[in-house]
Amino acid sequence: MKHFIIVKFKKDYNYKEELDNINNLFYEAMLIPEIKDIIIHQSNSSRDNRYDLMIEMILTTNGLQDFDNSEVHKQWKEVYGKHIENKTIFDCE
Repeated sequence: MKHFIIVKFKKDYNYKEELDNINNLFYEAMLIPEIKDIIIHQSNSSRDNRYDLMIEMILTTNGLQDFDNSEVHKQWKEVYGKHIENKTIFDCE
């Protein structure tokens, strides 16, 4: 399955300065056995009504549960959650 985390950061937060750290954090999740791939897409638009980042994860249902319980997910929420204005979670085959 595919799991998407689509994020719009707050205007006063320069997420571009953190992209390397965000990439490194999510790539740590590749150590979870049922996560097959992670692709991080950065928006190429600066329009106010666009989201900034899309994290695409290819994993199994068990892999999603393992990710939700992982240290990576906990860190993502603790470090970056306060800078997120809005997010969308979308799962599909």
